[in-house]
Amino acid sequence: MQVTAKVTIQNSTYEAWYDFFLSYADRRGEFVQNEQVEKISLNEAKVSFEITDLGGLTELSASKDIIEKEAEMGVTTEIV
Repeated sequence: MQVTAKVTIQNSTYEAWYDFFLSYADRRGEFVQNEQVEKISLNEAKVSFEITDLGGLTELSASKDIIEKEAEMGVTTEIV
């Protein structure tokens, strides 16, 4: 399943969010492929990818470390 998401970062910057996003790329790579990240602005990004394991990606996205960091950065994700 091909997905494109708009990521909004309210309490941080694209660069800080991107560093965090890269920090769990290996884990994410188990569930997605062909991932592309595009900087839209200082506080927005567009992420496109193909989901290969929806259950695994859902579980990863619900992990405590990711939820806490995204909350700290004010990250919201909208599927477009």
